[in-house]
Amino acid sequence: MRTLLPLLAVVLACGSAPEPPRLDTVVPARADYGTVTRVRLGGHFAPELRVDLDSDAPPTLENQFQVHVGPEDIRDVRFLSREVLEATLPAHLPPGRHDLTVTDARGQRTTLSGGFEVVDRDVHRLVFVTSMRSAHTGEWSEPIRIELRDGEDRPSPTSRPRTVRLTSDSATGRFTPLGGGEPLAVMELTLAPGESGGTLIYRDTTPGYHTLEGSSLGLPPITQTVAVGQLGPPDQVRFTRLPLAPLQAGTPVALALEVLDATGGPAALPLTGVRVELRTDSASGGLARTLDEPFHPALTLLLGRTEGRLPLVYRDTRVAAQVRLSAHAINRDTLATLRPDDQRLSVVPGPTRRFEVLREHMGPARVGEPEPFTLQAVDAWDNPTDYTGPVLLGTQPTDADFTPGALALVDGRASFTALFRQARPQALGVWAPHQPEVRGTSAPLGVSPGPPVRLRVTDVEGPVRAGEPFALTLEALDRFGHRAQTPLSVTLAAPGVPKGALSPTTSGTFVGTTTLRVTLTAAVRETHLVLEEESGEGPPGLSASTGGFTVRPGPTQRLLVEDTPGAPTAGGAFPVRLSAVDAWGNPTEDVHDLTLGTEGPEDLGLTPTRFASFQGTAHVSVTLTRAHVPTRLTVEAGGVKGQQATAFTVQAGPFAGYALTGPACITETDHWSLGVMARDAWGNRVPGYTGRARLSVAPRGTPSPGETAPFVSGRTWLQLSLNEIRAPRTGVTLTARDTADADKQGTLDLTLQTSCP
Repeated sequence: MRTLLPLLAVVLACGSAPEPPRLDTVVPARADYGTVTRVRLGGHFAPELRVDLDSDAPPTLENQFQVHVGPEDIRDVRFLSREVLEATLPAHLPPGRHDLTVTDARGQRTTLSGGFEVVDRDVHRLVFVTSMRSAHTGEWSEPIRIELRDGEDRPSPTSRPRTVRLTSDSATGRFTPLGGGEPLAVMELTLAPGESGGTLIYRDTTPGYHTLEGSSLGLPPITQTVAVGQLGPPDQVRFTRLPLAPLQAGTPVALALEVLDATGGPAALPLTGVRVELRTDSASGGLARTLDEPFHPALTLLLGRTEGRLPLVYRDTRVAAQVRLSAHAINRDTLATLRPDDQRLSVVPGPTRRFEVLREHMGPARVGEPEPFTLQAVDAWDNPTDYTGPVLLGTQPTDADFTPGALALVDGRASFTALFRQARPQALGVWAPHQPEVRGTSAPLGVSPGPPVRLRVTDVEGPVRAGEPFALTLEALDRFGHRAQTPLSVTLAAPGVPKGALSPTTSGTFVGTTTLRVTLTAAVRETHLVLEEESGEGPPGLSASTGGFTVRPGPTQRLLVEDTPGAPTAGGAFPVRLSAVDAWGNPTEDVHDLTLGTEGPEDLGLTPTRFASFQGTAHVSVTLTRAHVPTRLTVEAGGVKGQQATAFTVQAGPFAGYALTGPACITETDHWSLGVMARDAWGNRVPGYTGRARLSVAPRGTPSPGETAPFVSGRTWLQLSLNEIRAPRTGVTLTARDTADADKQGTLDLTLQTSCP
């Protein structure tokens, strides 16, 4: 008998006590927006054990787990094991991170915060999925699909409602969604979150190639071509969308080439397509299918069944009054030639992008001399433009004194003369004051100094020493102070300096600057150097002068004794000029103690013999007492010697008395020879004396003769005897007195013997 309940459910946890669930991982942890994602949840999940007591069936594990992603309840949850649950996440989860929560049958839960991320791939662009569509006039076209794409060109569901707007360049074109609806001239297709695109159809009552445009906020617009008409076999090719205004040089312009049937409407292209040859006669023009492709003067293309209209881009970089575009085509099915098309375009300059600065002269530029230039405004492709307005001018590097600083261009051109004041490599720059990026620069220009207008010479740091060279820097400058490049030569002079005492007297030819080693050998208290340009027969050239300076003598090299003029008199002082000079004859500033002397072995009675503290030049009074001996004065100081160049003879002084000469021993009866000489006070014979002398003897005696004959050359000789003298007498004195002046006399002591040996 069964008792209690007919069915008893016992829930046993896998352990001694129920454990709460635990969520650790989600694989995968992210998914793109708009996609259904199957994920596996990893962790610990304890199921319930159900036992039916009224049945013999074994106990069963029952899955009673719930999964939530944010507030979203996930119904498709499978229990795979105690460690893994599997769940399917819906496609409409919004972008961002979401919490995942697992709840067991007891209401216990676990949450993994931000465990799953929905990535919005974002919408990068719109695309028409289909190629060109066609339709007969007034009939609906084939379906046209438009989609949102991500950066990898995959369909990208929108995460928010998005409106796509569709228009046609045809006034009679109409749109409707695929499946029916009201035909609209402008259709707005609303895409709900999760949708990536929509499909529509188009109808038009006007034959031709019509361009559909699709746009959506924040995305670049796109176009799709629809061919409407009878769509007969191809008959001609024609350029369309030609610009009404001239092309700007360098600016691409969009064109189109259409394949038309005999009615002038869109043609049905054959299976093998149409071969098209495009050409421009401009050497600087080019055609391309898109802006991303290179431009070519000739293109050969194959148009397939869906390319009845061929978008083109044309660009030309040179200005031209007329440029010819031609198109030729062949039906590849029938090899028939389609009617060609020729069109004419004109090209005008683009906006001014820079200025050309052209110098008109070819030779070197010189500072201070007007330099002609031509200024031309050009576009990015070197086409002259008609820029009219002011421009600013300057130099690189900057020359603050450059002129002109501004001028005006008329019709993109101006001529002007520039004046450079800095001698250095420069470039002339020009720019628009309100468009500083529009500028131009001339070719590098070497600006040379102008002609010399003045000389500049360094001052002499005096005093200088005679014979010692000193440096002198000379510069020839133009009127802006630059060293001129014109060769020239200057002469040098020093006022007050004897000729020949200055070296060099010419600089020789130099350019710009030269350094001279100047030597002055004459000592002067003050002088200056005068430099004058050698100008030949022309007017005086440039000149410059130094400040005043002193030339001091060099060290003593020689001692000089000036020759004695005439013949000095014995005992009479006469002047002698003494000089201590350097190697060039300048009296020196050295102080010496001089020793004076005479040439020869004899003592000539010179006074003075020393001269202390001598400097430079002095007149010295000297006296010689010895006459009739040719001599020269000498001088010596510190090992330096000097002497007179010419010998001189001292004349005797005034007659002062006599000098008598006779034998040492005489007897009473001897006749002996007596010599009498007229002499001055220093014993020198007086050659000019012609008088007579009266003789006397003392203490007693009479000389015979008692008077001499007239003197000849200051001398006389006579045979003398003494009377009235009695021997023996040891000595007598013989006296000779001038007959005209008795005070002028001379004596001779004689020894009187009975006989003499």
